[in-house]
Amino acid sequence: MLLKVSEELNLDAPPEDVWRLLRDTPRLAALLPGIENVTPLNESGVEAYEARAGDKIGPFKVALNMEIRVAEAREPSFLNASLKGSDSMGLNRVTGSLRLTLSPVAPSTRMRFEADIEILGKLATFGAVPIRRRVAEKFAEFARNVQAQFVPDLPASQRTPSTTDVRASLRTQSKKDRR
Repeated sequence: MLLKVSEELNLDAPPEDVWRLLRDTPRLAALLPGIENVTPLNESGVEAYEARAGDKIGPFKVALNMEIRVAEAREPSFLNASLKGSDSMGLNRVTGSLRLTLSPVAPSTRMRFEADIEILGKLATFGAVPIRRRVAEKFAEFARNVQAQFVPDLPASQRTPSTTDVRASLRTQSKKDRR
């Protein structure tokens, strides 16, 4: 199954500040729902990371071991990366590309996120609609987390969401979706 995702987000920060957030891997990883254990791969001349991504889509609980490789980074406006991953048994696999573009929109920044992802295995049999809905929920959560990074009066300790905050946010969003 091929999945194309395109989302936009307006942030109250200049592109340079948003770029610094995108390039701070530990900080960014803390804002990505379902992502854990991000570690750099030690390959000379290559920017690449291993990560574990987990989520539940319908009756499926999926945990994928991912590899993300930055193919191109043009400061402060463009990032292109490839990804691939699979679960521990090889029953579910994903491959694809991600693109982030930052554009100044005075006095803020517009972030455009695009992804082309191929999903194979049992997860793909669930269908595009529930997966697309879950991706939209995850992006909305990511958007809230990123926007919180640029709230001027919020202490830094409150800018990164706790697991409890994220779960409460998801429960609230799920209840809205059911209505």
